[in-house]
Amino acid sequence: MIGDYMAKAGKPKKQEKVEVVHPTVTTPIREKYIKRTKRINKIFYSIAEQFPNLKVKLMMGKMKYSPAEFVRKSIYAALAYAIMLSIVLFLVFSRFDINLWYLAITGPVSFLFFFWMWMMLPDAKMVSRAKKIDEEVVFAGRHLVIALRGGITLFDALVSVSSDYGEVSKEFHKIVERISLGESPTQAIREIVAQCPSKYFNRIMLQVVNSIVSGSDLANSLDAVLDQVATEQIIKLKEYGQRLNPLSMFYMLFGIVFPSLGIVFITVILSFTGGAAVTALGGYLLPSMLIILIAIQFIFLTAIESGRPKFMI
Repeated sequence: MIGDYMAKAGKPKKQEKVEVVHPTVTTPIREKYIKRTKRINKIFYSIAEQFPNLKVKLMMGKMKYSPAEFVRKSIYAALAYAIMLSIVLFLVFSRFDINLWYLAITGPVSFLFFFWMWMMLPDAKMVSRAKKIDEEVVFAGRHLVIALRGGITLFDALVSVSSDYGEVSKEFHKIVERISLGESPTQAIREIVAQCPSKYFNRIMLQVVNSIVSGSDLANSLDAVLDQVATEQIIKLKEYGQRLNPLSMFYMLFGIVFPSLGIVFITVILSFTGGAAVTALGGYLLPSMLIILIAIQFIFLTAIESGRPKFMI
Protein backbone atom coordinates (compact mmCIF):
# COMPACT_ATOMS: atom_id res chain seq x y z
CA MET A 1 0.00 0.00 0.00
CA ILE A 2 2.81 2.33 0.85
CA GLY A 3 4.39 1.53 -2.50
CA ASP A 4 1.18 2.22 -4.29
CA TYR A 5 0.82 5.55 -2.42
CA MET A 6 4.40 6.57 -3.27
CA ALA A 7 3.84 5.64 -6.90
CA LYS A 8 0.73 7.78 -7.05
CA ALA A 9 2.50 10.64 -5.30
CA GLY A 10 5.38 10.51 -7.77
CA LYS A 11 3.11 10.90 -10.78
CA PRO A 12 2.86 14.46 -12.03
CA LYS A 13 -0.57 16.00 -11.71
CA LYS A 14 -2.51 16.72 -14.84
CA GLN A 15 -2.76 20.45 -15.52
CA GLU A 16 -6.28 21.72 -15.78
CA LYS A 17 -7.18 23.15 -19.14
CA VAL A 18 -7.86 26.87 -18.96
CA GLU A 19 -10.30 28.05 -21.59
CA VAL A 20 -9.02 31.23 -23.18
CA VAL A 21 -11.73 33.50 -24.53
CA HIS A 22 -10.61 35.41 -27.57
CA PRO A 23 -11.22 39.16 -27.28
CA THR A 24 -13.32 39.10 -30.43
CA VAL A 25 -15.63 36.45 -28.97
CA THR A 26 -18.47 38.27 -27.22
CA THR A 27 -20.66 37.00 -24.45
CA PRO A 28 -24.45 37.32 -24.70
CA ILE A 29 -24.41 40.28 -22.29
CA ARG A 30 -21.77 42.06 -24.34
CA GLU A 31 -23.66 41.36 -27.57
CA LYS A 32 -26.78 42.87 -26.04
CA TYR A 33 -24.82 45.92 -24.94
CA ILE A 34 -23.29 46.38 -28.41
CA LYS A 35 -26.69 46.10 -30.09
CA ARG A 36 -28.17 48.66 -27.70
CA THR A 37 -25.24 51.04 -28.30
CA LYS A 38 -25.65 50.71 -32.06
CA ARG A 39 -29.36 51.50 -31.77
CA ILE A 40 -28.64 54.61 -29.70
CA ASN A 41 -25.95 55.73 -32.15
CA LYS A 42 -28.42 55.32 -35.02
CA ILE A 43 -30.77 57.67 -33.21
CA PHE A 44 -28.00 60.27 -32.85
CA TYR A 45 -27.07 59.85 -36.52
CA SER A 46 -30.69 60.31 -37.59
CA ILE A 47 -30.97 63.50 -35.50
CA ALA A 48 -27.67 64.80 -36.91
CA GLU A 49 -28.99 64.28 -40.43
CA GLN A 50 -31.65 66.89 -39.68
CA PHE A 51 -28.83 69.46 -39.51
CA PRO A 52 -27.16 69.15 -42.93
CA ASN A 53 -24.67 71.99 -42.35
CA LEU A 54 -23.58 70.80 -38.91
CA LYS A 55 -20.43 69.04 -40.17
CA VAL A 56 -19.22 72.17 -41.98
CA LYS A 57 -20.02 74.38 -38.99
CA LEU A 58 -18.11 72.10 -36.62
CA MET A 59 -15.13 72.14 -38.98
CA MET A 60 -15.19 75.92 -39.37
CA GLY A 61 -15.60 76.40 -35.63
CA LYS A 62 -12.61 74.10 -34.98
CA MET A 63 -14.73 71.77 -32.85
CA LYS A 64 -13.30 68.26 -32.99
CA TYR A 65 -16.58 66.37 -32.98
CA SER A 66 -18.45 64.38 -35.55
CA PRO A 67 -22.09 65.50 -36.07
CA ALA A 68 -23.43 62.47 -34.20
CA GLU A 69 -21.02 62.99 -31.29
CA PHE A 70 -21.96 66.66 -31.03
CA VAL A 71 -25.69 65.84 -31.10
CA ARG A 72 -25.16 63.27 -28.35
CA LYS A 73 -23.23 65.76 -26.26
CA SER A 74 -25.90 68.42 -26.81
CA ILE A 75 -28.72 66.07 -25.79
CA TYR A 76 -26.93 64.96 -22.62
CA ALA A 77 -26.05 68.55 -21.66
CA ALA A 78 -29.58 69.81 -22.37
CA LEU A 79 -31.03 66.95 -20.33
CA ALA A 80 -28.73 67.74 -17.38
CA TYR A 81 -29.58 71.47 -17.44
CA ALA A 82 -33.30 70.72 -17.80
CA ILE A 83 -33.20 68.42 -14.77
CA MET A 84 -31.39 71.03 -12.67
CA LEU A 85 -33.86 73.72 -13.73
CA SER A 86 -36.78 71.41 -12.94
CA ILE A 87 -35.40 70.82 -9.45
CA VAL A 88 -35.09 74.57 -8.86
CA LEU A 89 -38.61 75.19 -10.17
CA PHE A 90 -39.93 72.36 -8.01
CA LEU A 91 -38.51 74.05 -4.91
CA VAL A 92 -39.90 77.44 -5.98
CA PHE A 93 -43.34 76.04 -6.83
CA SER A 94 -43.45 74.19 -3.52
CA ARG A 95 -42.50 77.34 -1.63
CA PHE A 96 -45.20 79.51 -3.22
CA ASP A 97 -47.89 76.77 -3.50
CA ILE A 98 -47.89 76.76 -7.32
CA ASN A 99 -49.39 73.79 -9.11
CA LEU A 100 -46.61 71.26 -9.72
CA TRP A 101 -48.26 70.09 -12.94
CA TYR A 102 -46.65 73.10 -14.61
CA LEU A 103 -43.38 71.17 -14.40
CA ALA A 104 -44.76 68.81 -17.05
CA ILE A 105 -44.65 71.78 -19.45
CA THR A 106 -41.54 73.60 -18.25
CA GLY A 107 -39.43 70.41 -18.28
CA PRO A 108 -39.74 69.55 -22.01
CA VAL A 109 -39.70 73.23 -23.00
CA SER A 110 -36.48 73.85 -21.05
CA PHE A 111 -34.92 70.72 -22.59
CA LEU A 112 -35.73 71.93 -26.12
CA PHE A 113 -34.43 75.40 -25.27
CA PHE A 114 -31.12 74.14 -23.90
CA PHE A 115 -30.73 71.71 -26.81
CA TRP A 116 -31.29 74.59 -29.25
CA MET A 117 -28.70 76.68 -27.38
CA TRP A 118 -26.12 73.90 -27.60
CA MET A 119 -26.82 73.38 -31.29
CA MET A 120 -26.15 77.10 -31.84
CA LEU A 121 -22.69 76.76 -30.28
CA PRO A 122 -20.92 75.96 -33.61
CA ASP A 123 -22.42 79.13 -35.13
CA ALA A 124 -21.10 81.18 -32.21
CA LYS A 125 -17.67 79.57 -32.58
CA MET A 126 -17.68 80.36 -36.31
CA VAL A 127 -18.58 84.02 -35.73
CA SER A 128 -15.95 84.39 -33.01
CA ARG A 129 -13.25 82.80 -35.18
CA ALA A 130 -14.25 84.88 -38.21
CA LYS A 131 -13.94 88.09 -36.16
CA LYS A 132 -10.46 87.11 -35.00
CA ILE A 133 -9.36 86.40 -38.57
CA ASP A 134 -10.89 89.60 -39.94
CA GLU A 135 -9.11 91.65 -37.29
CA GLU A 136 -5.77 91.72 -39.11
CA VAL A 137 -6.57 90.25 -42.51
CA VAL A 138 -5.99 93.58 -44.30
CA PHE A 139 -2.56 94.07 -42.72
CA ALA A 140 -1.54 90.51 -43.58
CA GLY A 141 -2.78 91.04 -47.14
CA ARG A 142 -0.81 94.27 -47.50
CA HIS A 143 2.29 92.46 -46.27
CA LEU A 144 1.67 89.77 -48.88
CA VAL A 145 1.37 92.36 -51.66
CA ILE A 146 4.58 94.12 -50.61
CA ALA A 147 6.44 90.80 -50.50
CA LEU A 148 5.21 89.82 -53.98
CA ARG A 149 6.15 93.19 -55.45
CA GLY A 150 9.58 92.82 -53.91
CA GLY A 151 10.22 89.79 -56.10
CA ILE A 152 9.61 87.11 -53.47
CA THR A 153 7.94 83.90 -54.58
CA LEU A 154 4.38 83.15 -53.47
CA PHE A 155 5.48 80.38 -51.10
CA ASP A 156 8.05 82.60 -49.38
CA ALA A 157 5.49 85.41 -49.18
CA LEU A 158 3.01 83.05 -47.50
CA VAL A 159 5.73 81.97 -45.07
CA SER A 160 6.41 85.62 -44.19
CA VAL A 161 2.77 86.24 -43.21
CA SER A 162 2.34 82.95 -41.35
CA SER A 163 3.32 84.65 -38.09
CA ASP A 164 2.84 87.96 -36.23
CA TYR A 165 -0.75 88.48 -37.47
CA GLY A 166 -2.79 86.64 -34.89
CA GLU A 167 -5.48 84.23 -36.01
CA VAL A 168 -5.09 84.97 -39.72
CA SER A 169 -1.45 83.86 -39.58
CA LYS A 170 -2.64 80.42 -38.45
CA GLU A 171 -4.61 80.08 -41.68
CA PHE A 172 -1.58 81.05 -43.75
CA HIS A 173 0.49 78.59 -41.74
CA LYS A 174 -1.94 75.78 -42.66
CA ILE A 175 -1.54 76.66 -46.33
CA VAL A 176 2.26 76.65 -46.00
CA GLU A 177 2.16 73.23 -44.31
CA ARG A 178 0.02 71.73 -47.05
CA ILE A 179 2.27 73.13 -49.79
CA SER A 180 5.33 71.78 -47.94
CA LEU A 181 3.73 68.32 -47.94
CA GLY A 182 3.52 68.39 -51.73
CA GLU A 183 0.11 69.86 -52.52
CA SER A 184 -0.18 72.49 -55.22
CA PRO A 185 -0.77 76.07 -53.98
CA THR A 186 -4.22 76.25 -55.58
CA GLN A 187 -5.36 72.97 -54.02
CA ALA A 188 -3.97 73.90 -50.59
CA ILE A 189 -5.65 77.31 -50.66
CA ARG A 190 -9.02 75.85 -51.73
CA GLU A 191 -8.93 73.27 -48.91
CA ILE A 192 -8.18 75.90 -46.27
CA VAL A 193 -10.81 78.26 -47.67
CA ALA A 194 -13.40 75.48 -47.34
CA GLN A 195 -12.62 75.33 -43.61
CA CYS A 196 -12.39 79.07 -42.92
CA PRO A 197 -15.45 81.09 -41.74
CA SER A 198 -14.00 84.49 -42.69
CA LYS A 199 -15.49 85.79 -45.94
CA TYR A 200 -12.75 88.44 -46.27
CA PHE A 201 -9.94 85.90 -45.97
CA ASN A 202 -11.72 83.58 -48.40
CA ARG A 203 -12.19 86.37 -50.93
CA ILE A 204 -8.52 87.33 -50.76
CA MET A 205 -7.24 83.77 -51.11
CA LEU A 206 -9.65 82.86 -53.90
CA GLN A 207 -8.34 85.88 -55.78
CA VAL A 208 -4.86 84.40 -55.36
CA VAL A 209 -6.11 81.14 -56.87
CA ASN A 210 -7.79 82.93 -59.78
CA SER A 211 -4.64 84.94 -60.49
CA ILE A 212 -2.49 81.80 -60.48
CA VAL A 213 -4.85 79.95 -62.82
CA SER A 214 -5.34 82.88 -65.20
CA GLY A 215 -1.69 83.98 -65.08
CA SER A 216 -2.54 87.61 -64.26
CA ASP A 217 -0.47 89.88 -62.05
CA LEU A 218 -0.97 88.57 -58.53
CA ALA A 219 0.15 91.68 -56.64
CA ASN A 220 -2.18 94.04 -58.52
CA SER A 221 -5.15 91.69 -58.17
CA LEU A 222 -4.56 91.33 -54.45
CA ASP A 223 -4.20 95.09 -54.03
CA ALA A 224 -7.59 95.68 -55.68
CA VAL A 225 -9.31 93.08 -53.49
CA LEU A 226 -7.71 94.47 -50.33
CA ASP A 227 -8.99 97.96 -51.21
CA GLN A 228 -12.51 96.54 -51.49
CA VAL A 229 -12.19 94.69 -48.18
CA ALA A 230 -10.85 97.79 -46.39
CA THR A 231 -13.71 99.90 -47.80
CA GLU A 232 -16.31 97.38 -46.59
CA GLN A 233 -14.74 97.31 -43.13
CA ILE A 234 -14.81 101.11 -42.92
CA ILE A 235 -18.51 101.09 -43.91
CA LYS A 236 -19.23 98.53 -41.17
CA LEU A 237 -17.45 100.68 -38.59
CA LYS A 238 -19.57 103.69 -39.60
CA GLU A 239 -22.75 101.61 -39.42
CA TYR A 240 -21.81 100.48 -35.92
CA GLY A 241 -21.28 104.10 -34.88
CA GLN A 242 -24.74 104.98 -36.19
CA ARG A 243 -26.32 102.07 -34.29
CA LEU A 244 -24.74 103.25 -31.05
CA ASN A 245 -26.82 106.46 -30.97
CA PRO A 246 -30.28 104.85 -30.53
CA LEU A 247 -28.76 102.05 -28.45
CA SER A 248 -27.24 104.53 -26.00
CA MET A 249 -30.60 106.37 -25.79
CA PHE A 250 -32.45 103.17 -24.91
CA TYR A 251 -29.72 102.34 -22.41
CA MET A 252 -30.19 105.71 -20.68
CA LEU A 253 -33.97 105.23 -20.55
CA PHE A 254 -34.25 101.61 -19.46
CA GLY A 255 -30.98 101.35 -17.54
CA ILE A 256 -30.93 104.62 -15.62
CA VAL A 257 -34.00 106.89 -15.94
CA PHE A 258 -36.89 104.42 -15.62
CA PRO A 259 -35.43 102.36 -12.74
CA SER A 260 -34.43 105.39 -10.66
CA LEU A 261 -37.69 107.29 -11.22
CA GLY A 262 -39.70 104.09 -10.79
CA ILE A 263 -38.23 103.41 -7.36
CA VAL A 264 -38.91 107.00 -6.32
CA PHE A 265 -42.54 106.91 -7.50
CA ILE A 266 -43.22 103.53 -5.90
CA THR A 267 -41.69 104.71 -2.61
CA VAL A 268 -43.80 107.89 -2.62
CA ILE A 269 -47.00 106.01 -3.45
CA LEU A 270 -46.39 103.36 -0.80
CA SER A 271 -45.64 106.04 1.80
CA PHE A 272 -49.31 107.14 1.62
CA THR A 273 -50.51 103.60 2.34
CA GLY A 274 -48.59 103.37 5.57
CA GLY A 275 -45.24 102.12 6.78
CA ALA A 276 -46.42 98.52 6.94
CA ALA A 277 -46.81 98.32 3.15
CA VAL A 278 -43.38 99.85 2.61
CA THR A 279 -41.85 97.37 5.04
CA ALA A 280 -43.71 94.43 3.49
CA LEU A 281 -42.83 95.28 -0.11
CA GLY A 282 -39.37 96.66 0.61
CA GLY A 283 -38.01 93.20 1.31
CA TYR A 284 -39.03 92.05 -2.21
CA LEU A 285 -39.06 95.29 -4.22
CA LEU A 286 -35.49 96.46 -3.82
CA PRO A 287 -33.82 93.06 -4.44
CA SER A 288 -36.08 92.55 -7.46
CA MET A 289 -35.19 95.95 -8.86
CA LEU A 290 -31.51 95.23 -8.30
CA ILE A 291 -31.78 91.94 -10.23
CA ILE A 292 -33.65 93.66 -13.07
CA LEU A 293 -31.02 96.43 -13.24
CA ILE A 294 -28.19 93.90 -13.38
CA ALA A 295 -30.00 92.02 -16.18
CA ILE A 296 -30.56 95.24 -18.16
CA GLN A 297 -26.93 96.28 -17.77
CA PHE A 298 -25.74 92.85 -18.90
CA ILE A 299 -28.05 92.81 -21.95
CA PHE A 300 -26.99 96.25 -23.15
CA LEU A 301 -23.28 95.66 -22.56
CA THR A 302 -23.48 92.31 -24.37
CA ALA A 303 -25.31 93.90 -27.31
CA ILE A 304 -22.76 96.71 -27.58
CA GLU A 305 -19.74 94.41 -27.31
CA SER A 306 -21.02 91.67 -29.62
CA GLY A 307 -21.92 94.13 -32.38
CA ARG A 308 -18.62 96.03 -32.28
CA PRO A 309 -16.41 95.31 -35.30
CA LYS A 310 -12.83 94.52 -34.34
CA PHE A 311 -11.17 95.54 -37.56
CA MET A 312 -7.72 97.08 -37.58
CA ILE A 313 -7.52 99.40 -40.56
